[in-house]
Amino acid sequence: MSGLRGEALEALKLGIITIGQSPRVDVLPDFISALGFEPRIEQRGLLDDLTGTAIASLAPVSALDETLVTRLRDGTEVKLSERRVVEMLPQAVVSLEGRGVDLIALFCTGEFPPVSSSVPVLYPSAIVGSVVAALFSSMKDRDRTLCVVAPAKEQYSMLARKWRDAGCALAFETLSPYTGSAAEIERCAERVAMLRCDMIVLDCIGYTEKIRSAFASAARVPIILPRTLLARVTAELLAR
Repeated sequence: MSGLRGEALEALKLGIITIGQSPRVDVLPDFISALGFEPRIEQRGLLDDLTGTAIASLAPVSALDETLVTRLRDGTEVKLSERRVVEMLPQAVVSLEGRGVDLIALFCTGEFPPVSSSVPVLYPSAIVGSVVAALFSSMKDRDRTLCVVAPAKEQYSMLARKWRDAGCALAFETLSPYTGSAAEIERCAERVAMLRCDMIVLDCIGYTEKIRSAFASAARVPIILPRTLLARVTAELLAR
């Protein structure tokens, strides 16, 4: 990218919220590659200023407390209460608004109630859900199955509710994007391939392009990778 348009894009300021700790050095390479340019970036993590004890207090406390999975700055995987994350999210939005961002991208695929903001806030769950619905709309003449791959089994009931309006049968598999070895990724991809689903959603921002490629090679069906899909929508909105 060159010339005045490139300079204008690079002058834009993108806000990024992670429900874990920033910076998300594990996500940004794939995200920037799909974005196609590198704007100024301001990152905010919900756990940035918390001690280990405070982070532990945010864990789910019962089976009714839905689970979200994220990453700390040192790469450690942590599980958080969805309810507590929802409570903390508005302050992160306010913080990035104060830093003068033009748009905010949420680095989490959980479903959240919209947060009031002076700038657009992009929720990957809404983007991914719309794309899946659009792709499945052309398959109405036959049964369809969507496989949702998630970091933790305790998320299955939450994901069943999240995807119940997709108009298709659902299958679930578990793979941690943060602790899964290359062998575990390969075995999970092979299990998913045996399900013969019509589409696969890697339902966590932590899943990488490398993981997507492993599933694509094994299953040979459309694979939805939230981090790159979010980047492409972000690029459309920032292109001025």
